Amino acid sequence: MFQLKIIKNIFFFVIIALLINCKATNIQVASKTSKINKLRFIGEQVLPANKIFNGTEVGGLSSIDYANDAYYLISDDKNKPIRFYKMDLSFDATKFSTIKITDVIEIKNDSKGLDPESLRFDEKLAHFIWTSEGNIRKGISPAIFEIMPNGTSIKTYETPRNLQISTTPKTKGPRRNGSLECLSMSENLDYFWVGMELPLLQDGEEPQLKQGNYPVRISKINKKTADLAFQFAYQLEAIPKDSKPSHKFMVNGLPEILEIGENQFLFIERAYASGHKDGGNTVKIYLVDANKATNISNIESLKNTDYIPATKKLIFDFETIRSQLTNGIVDNIEGITFGKKLANGNRTLVVVSDNNFNKFNTQLNQFIIFEVLF
Repeated sequence: MFQLKIIKNIFFFVIIALLINCKATNIQVASKTSKINKLRFIGEQVLPANKIFNGTEVGGLSSIDYANDAYYLISDDKNKPIRFYKMDLSFDATKFSTIKITDVIEIKNDSKGLDPESLRFDEKLAHFIWTSEGNIRKGISPAIFEIMPNGTSIKTYETPRNLQISTTPKTKGPRRNGSLECLSMSENLDYFWVGMELPLLQDGEEPQLKQGNYPVRISKINKKTADLAFQFAYQLEAIPKDSKPSHKFMVNGLPEILEIGENQFLFIERAYASGHKDGGNTVKIYLVDANKATNISNIESLKNTDYIPATKKLIFDFETIRSQLTNGIVDNIEGITFGKKLANGNRTLVVVSDNNFNKFNTQLNQFIIFEVLF
């Protein structure tokens, strides 16, 4: 009886220890995926216009990613060489000091109609994945590629069928300059996400000045099989301000996404209205949750269709820091990544703008850094 009592006591304490450990594990998981509370502006740096590095003009910086203590930025230059840059950013909790370009890597790909838009480092494969928006006018669909760190091409992923150019291009498929703009690695390293910048023709109209139905498709891709694992809709906002003069060029779209937890993201929305002295850009960052969103993989058209889009919550409006930026300009922000941790242990968020090689107005290669507060 005495031995039985001892065994019972040991069993009791083992169960208690397991419960405590399980509870601690749950706390750790919860803290990892806790929603970000706010962003604190640290500072801004701007690369000089027409900067040349190793014979290439540094511009069109359409995305940014952080890996192995370095930052990687793809250029959307449609001319050769297709390339991405490696950079060092020096900053702490009080200031953003310098940007140093350390390398330029040519992407070796002979495909036609390439329009690079996003680049991410895949920790599991130790390779990069990048997207091309394609050329809708020439019938070239958006594409997804995998490359080695030296730029050598390894693999072309099949673009999800409902994101490709349609056989009826005037009524279905991606819009010109509105296709695969976004890319994020998943916390589940067997997958990655891609996102459209604008609604497909069959899903809704381009954003206007009035509220409307402006859904873009976000797709989860299986890296091994290239299968479409999940797809959800995200509703874009209306264009916040008119152009000058009225009703000239205006747009609002989704230039980049960043997963921060299972089916949870930071999304950038970037609107532009021509004719404004401050650059005309309105940029906002949203917290997005797709855990209760409908899987729309097999829904042909989102018009007149019942579905649940992802939920969204505004976390940062760049208007709040406009006065602290160069010439009061919030530029064409297109890239977002978590950066190095600060001395206090908090993460940082780094964004970058695409200066379009100054084809339209004087634009900036603008880098902005935030502290992430939970």
